[in-house]
Amino acid sequence: MTMRNVMGIEVQSGTRGYGTLPVTTLASGLTLEIPVHVVNGHEAGPVILLTALSHGDATTGLECIRQVLEQVDIDVLKGAIIAVPCQNPIGFAGGTRNTTTDSYNMNRTYPGNERGWITEMMAATISPLCDFADVLIDWHGGGFGCAINYMLLRLGAGGYTDKDRELGLAFGMEYYYGGNPAGPATAYMGNLSSYMQSLGKVGLVAEIGAGMDVPFDIIGNCVRGVFNVMKKMGMLPGEPVLPAKQWVIKDRPLVRPKNGGLFYPVCGPECLNKVVPRGTLMSQVRCPLTLEVIEEIYAPCEQTVFLDIRGLMTRVHPGSYAYILGDLSTAELIENET
Repeated sequence: MTMRNVMGIEVQSGTRGYGTLPVTTLASGLTLEIPVHVVNGHEAGPVILLTALSHGDATTGLECIRQVLEQVDIDVLKGAIIAVPCQNPIGFAGGTRNTTTDSYNMNRTYPGNERGWITEMMAATISPLCDFADVLIDWHGGGFGCAINYMLLRLGAGGYTDKDRELGLAFGMEYYYGGNPAGPATAYMGNLSSYMQSLGKVGLVAEIGAGMDVPFDIIGNCVRGVFNVMKKMGMLPGEPVLPAKQWVIKDRPLVRPKNGGLFYPVCGPECLNKVVPRGTLMSQVRCPLTLEVIEEIYAPCEQTVFLDIRGLMTRVHPGSYAYILGDLSTAELIENET
């Protein structure tokens, strides 16, 4: 293997490359471009695509990708890594989940439309990269004051294949979600991982991010997870490092406060991926005017595990995310040899 050409970005074997894909000219006259990194191994092999920041406030994935690119040993790499650490530069600049220019959720616009809204244009620029890859890992989550740590094995109407499950579990998370979407499947159409799956390839969703301090190395674990998948794919030597137990959750309540106000977490960042019994007080909402408690939120499951947690005292709007939870009492347990 010599030269690898990824949408005009040419990278010799055994080297690293960087380029940008032009999207459009902004109203300011500046060019909007999508950054693409390529690490090309010495030998032929599979290709993994790493993407983050389709939501502009979910920055953890960018740092995970940066560390993967920095730490990978190119001398033993077979195949290639293609990475887009910032899918939505406009959303990132604004620090918002949706693109500030058109208010679109980028992860509902794939494969995009080059003559559509600006978010659709960015998606249309990125989606052809899926043609160059065998496996996608797409990062989400971790806005300010929140932390999330699990992986989706199923998204939208498609479900997952045996290969999705095999490589997803190889990532080495303790907790996975393998049930139905939270609401109508049509509400999740247009996400990048489902587009990858529509091509007959593996699309994994790393719901991993922290907008506050958590009591474990969430980024280090994530980097190890990427290398685990690459080992399973035969891109790197060695075997994946797995936890003793993994759970595939079937029941995943999403908890949102009915009332807005000031959110007081009783179960804070230390509870991420921890288990509490049904009826445990998780948080309170106080009215900013009367200062009284107007809502209390309790653990709804027999064995409630925190997959996503709002862990800081912050303003909260009615219907905003407070928790994504899992019920371990109905989950599939996988025990690994260690």
